[in-house]
Amino acid sequence: MNRPLLALGILFVSCGVRAATADDYAFAWPLQTQGDSAAWQVELTPEVYAAIHSEDLRDVEIVNAAGESVPAAQRAAQMGTAATNEVELPLFELPVQSSAGATDDSLHLLIERDAQGRLRRLDTNGSKAAATPGMSDLIADASALQQSIDSLWLSWDETGRDATAQFSISGSDDLQQWRVLNANANVLAMRQNGNSLSRHQIALNGARAKYLRLHRIDNGAALPDLHLRARTLGVANLLQPARVWVDARVQPAPAGEQRTPPSFYYELPAALAGEALKLELASDNSLARVTLRSRAHAGDANAWTARAEFTAFRLRQNDSTTSNDEIAIASNARAQEWRVDPVTPLDAAPTLRVAFRPDRFVFLAQGSGPYRLVAGSARTRRGDYPVDAALAQLRGKLGADWQAPLAELGARVTLQGAAVYTPLPPQVHRDWKTWALWAVLVGAAALIGGMALSLLRKK
Repeated sequence: MNRPLLALGILFVSCGVRAATADDYAFAWPLQTQGDSAAWQVELTPEVYAAIHSEDLRDVEIVNAAGESVPAAQRAAQMGTAATNEVELPLFELPVQSSAGATDDSLHLLIERDAQGRLRRLDTNGSKAAATPGMSDLIADASALQQSIDSLWLSWDETGRDATAQFSISGSDDLQQWRVLNANANVLAMRQNGNSLSRHQIALNGARAKYLRLHRIDNGAALPDLHLRARTLGVANLLQPARVWVDARVQPAPAGEQRTPPSFYYELPAALAGEALKLELASDNSLARVTLRSRAHAGDANAWTARAEFTAFRLRQNDSTTSNDEIAIASNARAQEWRVDPVTPLDAAPTLRVAFRPDRFVFLAQGSGPYRLVAGSARTRRGDYPVDAALAQLRGKLGADWQAPLAELGARVTLQGAAVYTPLPPQVHRDWKTWALWAVLVGAAALIGGMALSLLRKK
């Protein structure tokens, strides 16, 4: 097995390894490493976070087949420049044909593209009917996107008046054959009595299409200065982990924390560094101003920290339901417990989801596999290794763009379990060297005294 790691062994002579490291931890996850590599990276899951004892993740290690810890370090959330997850799409207004029988599939388009295949001009070769400005169908060019589309984000000039609109979204790869991606999507921006409602997001749920068609299906006023951005799915790659959504479980109110109006309490599987949340009210045609707070763990009633404040709503019209968009969180501090404080009472607990980006660890393939990730201990801490220096040398050999491949976590295995979450009792330190020295000194003094007495008797 020819690994560039062999040339880097000198970096870790001073670090050493500790035998039987796995005996110090609560749980282990086998790592599936396909192929041969000098280094790997592994992404933590909520199950691993639930096992971790220390907030700085120091009780996470990688061990080899012999149970010895290998050089590992927590890596930054992103090393290098990852592709953006949000792209503004060029919009083209589709002229309205005068033929009453024209349908999506009967369009005859005159298309002009640039050298990269992007649309430059879009027109029809039929007679055109007068259209209300801003109410014609829109074609968005998404041909430059390499990933699936999670959602669209519509923005417009909201000054001066409220606005609501309903769209049907279709997709196509050739501008001729169209398929429905979202039959009824609502956007709105409204303000009244100091409260505001806004909905700019249209879910496409991972659809793939080179072109998107936005067809207005209501008779409302046009959205002035409309812009469209596509949010692509955050697919995990070697540079950046994907954003993961986790459902929060509803919990009863802790003793002594009952509030008026009643708050709703939630718990995540572990303390996670959330970056966004989704709150959906339980009842149709409901509206509430809410504040979301969180804390790392249960215990201190004063430890709640405000994370977001907004107006949540759920509106139903015919068969269509409109609710608030996802909300960015003010801080990415780790938190397990969440609380929703409504200004006015709610008849049922809303649904809460929190998004986070998992931490990653990079480790060197030292010793023989299979390797395991071990976590959860109040009795040991991971050592410091110069992993970054090793990776820099590896990139010098394998290319500047080289990244350690991802290893996958297998099923959890119990090692010591909950026993290692209790710190070992402090040991009484006995300085045997000091006692031995005193014993030698006392013995020497006694010997000298005996010799002196013997000389006096002879005289």
